[in-house]
Amino acid sequence: LPNEQLVRLDPKTSGQELLPLAQASEGAYDDAGKTLFFTRLAFQGSSTKRYQGGTVQNLWRFASGETEALPLAADFKGTSKNAMWWNGRVYFLSDRDGVMNLWSMTSDGSDLMQLTQHKEYDVKSASLQAGRIVYQQGADLRLYDIATGADKRIPITLMTDFDQTREKWISKPLDYLTAAHLSPNGDRVVLTARGQVFVAPVEQGRLAE
Repeated sequence: LPNEQLVRLDPKTSGQELLPLAQASEGAYDDAGKTLFFTRLAFQGSSTKRYQGGTVQNLWRFASGETEALPLAADFKGTSKNAMWWNGRVYFLSDRDGVMNLWSMTSDGSDLMQLTQHKEYDVKSASLQAGRIVYQQGADLRLYDIATGADKRIPITLMTDFDQTREKWISKPLDYLTAAHLSPNGDRVVLTARGQVFVAPVEQGRLAE
């Protein structure tokens, strides 16, 4: 299979430029559009914790006019990926503390800062816009505000697709009656409604299913 390769797109002209970088994925340019920060090696499908093997993902930098890319996090043998750019800093995901969290650094890889402190579930699928980062953590989506450092869960409620399994109160059950039969001595009646069978007493008593 061929290696993945990044393509630079111009949204105004729809022009495409194939970038001369092998094994590059998840790219983000700086504000000037001259320096690209990218993940070297695409995701290989493994979710091994604290992986430091031969296909580990790491961050690299490629400046326009340079002949080759340079590693940004060469001091760490684990995973650093998902580069995002904002106000002179690179924001990214890394498992430097044992769990994948949000980190940031300057464009040359210095001034490393850990932004989130999750200890159980990895941070995944981070996306940055207007100084805010949305990411997945466990079963939740969370929002990190770069300016304030505030990190909070986004309250999302989804209704089930299985409408037929949800509780539903019927105000007029006789509207759904499909069959009715008296017992031999006439003290009870068997009713069928909505696929269920009920036995009701003629006098006072308990309805049985």
